[in-house]
Amino acid sequence: MAEQTKRPKSFEALTPELSTWILDYAQSMQFVRTTPVQSMAIPLLMGNKDLIVEAVTGSGKTLAFLIPLVERLLKLDEPNKKGYVRSIVLAPTKELAMQIYDVVRALLEFHSPSSAKLKARQPSLDDEEDEEAATSTIDDIPPGPYIIPQLLIGGRTKLSEDIATFSTLGPNVLIGTPKRLSEVLQSSRVILKRPWFDLLILDEADRLLDPNFQPDLQKILDVVPKERRTGLFSASVSEALDELVRVGMRYPFKISARVRSKTGLLDKRTPESLKLCYLVTKATHKLPAFKKVLEERQAEKSIVYVSTRAGVDYWSHVMPTLLGVTVFPLHGDHKSAIRTKNLRRFRECINPAVLLTTDVLARGIDIPDIDLVVQLDAPTQPKDFIHRCGRSGRAGKRGMALTFLNEGSEEDYIKYLDIQGTKVEPYPSPPTISDDEANQAVESIRSLLKQKRELHDRSQKAFVSWVQAFRKTLPTDIFDIGKVDWVEIGKSWGLLRWPKMPELKRYCPEAVADRKHGLDVPADYELEDLKYLDAVRESKRQEMIAARARGEVVKISALSGGGDLADQRRRKDRAWSGQKEVKALRDVRRDRKETRRKAEKLGRMSESEKAEAMELDDLIAAVRKQTAAQEEDFEGFDD
Repeated sequence: MAEQTKRPKSFEALTPELSTWILDYAQSMQFVRTTPVQSMAIPLLMGNKDLIVEAVTGSGKTLAFLIPLVERLLKLDEPNKKGYVRSIVLAPTKELAMQIYDVVRALLEFHSPSSAKLKARQPSLDDEEDEEAATSTIDDIPPGPYIIPQLLIGGRTKLSEDIATFSTLGPNVLIGTPKRLSEVLQSSRVILKRPWFDLLILDEADRLLDPNFQPDLQKILDVVPKERRTGLFSASVSEALDELVRVGMRYPFKISARVRSKTGLLDKRTPESLKLCYLVTKATHKLPAFKKVLEERQAEKSIVYVSTRAGVDYWSHVMPTLLGVTVFPLHGDHKSAIRTKNLRRFRECINPAVLLTTDVLARGIDIPDIDLVVQLDAPTQPKDFIHRCGRSGRAGKRGMALTFLNEGSEEDYIKYLDIQGTKVEPYPSPPTISDDEANQAVESIRSLLKQKRELHDRSQKAFVSWVQAFRKTLPTDIFDIGKVDWVEIGKSWGLLRWPKMPELKRYCPEAVADRKHGLDVPADYELEDLKYLDAVRESKRQEMIAARARGEVVKISALSGGGDLADQRRRKDRAWSGQKEVKALRDVRRDRKETRRKAEKLGRMSESEKAEAMELDDLIAAVRKQTAAQEEDFEGFDD
């Protein structure tokens, strides 16, 4: 691919400030120089082409679809009509959707009409003086056209609040996750008509085409007009090409931007500035080796990936002591406010810090100056390997991604990646870890667990979840649970005893007979003496111990404070997918029965009675609509 530094014709419709800023920004971040994704994608999207873009991580795919999106709206004859949506951008995670929204807002800062319109639509009215200031600001808004984006993600605001904001703001660009977007698009206040709707963008398209997103994505595809432009962007979109028919693309044009390797072939799926390495160790040597790597490379900011949410919860309490750095945990079960807060604190941290996360942050997230990406657990899906590694070495900056593998069959993972086109090299200076150092790390973990029983419970839950995730990791012949050194793994987690789990019965029956088997826990240590710091939980535990001493059968749920109700809730949660299908079938039958009943009732009525019934139904519908509008506008009582 030849270098292209000339200003594309598609920039002409933009204001001079915005056009200059985009080109300078792209060149400064080495987007134009390394992979000219924008210079190719922008004219194609501007020329009404369905487009598939596959480019290495950190190459500027976000700008490649946002620039034409903004420009297409600015060039329309009538770009603004309140309540009419022009473009939609879909992202698989809340963090990525927020990042795209922030980039749009940054672009619009250089378009005076849109910037002024957004600021006027979102004033901070604390008193009458502020209201007068806002009124004067509205009067000063330059004439359009305008770009008005709205962010739609769950957990941040309620659905009713998002719909109310839509009515007030009148956005023409929606950016969000599939679940919340599909919910908002069902509202009668949101209008998508063929002459108005223009562009649908799927960022990290291969992830959005996964079965997990299929119901919500299908709802969105059913709502948006079929006569539209569609763009799919990802670092591994080729693996989802079989699903393109479902997205409704017509003769799409594909751009595949890859990096030229040292052999001269365009075959690399990662930036040249990103070095991919692996380190094979014993399980108990993994964290001590990671600590030495941090010290050797003097890494200020690192992202560490583990396989499960429970693992994040557990290791976030252990790693600060073992590694001597600040650890910020983040996973999908955290509330939106906590995820946003921890991500912001990590970005702003001036001391060495680690962002401990799952694959929820494997895609698209752009955090400046990530020195090191570490995979303590391999990703469940091999395609996520590239996305994880791509959080470092972005936009031409140097970075490293280090993958830890346990001794044994996991070493074949490197050969597997090589066959898939991803070459991973041995870590250049592997640290030497003695057995004494590994044992000291294990004892450090256990000393933390012995301080409070809550952390011991976390270790049990996290270990079980890790085993379950390991069994689902692909390829299964490499990550074979039957080939795991259970004793070595158990010690690396600092376990005080083995949890009860079916895998132990099959692969390590000694651990079922002796809950301390191979863990080297002192024979005189009694786990029953370990207390909860929470006085209420500890009191219930003591009651349970006393009841067992009396020969009574006590359920574990009694310790969690739930009793039989908690057991019922757990059974309900386990059978959730089946119950959902049964409920949907029951709702369909109920609707059919109600429709049949109404039809029979109408058949027995005279013409005058039918007219009165229809008038009554209209009146009830009008009252319900008025009540719903009042509830959405209600903002609480004054103090």
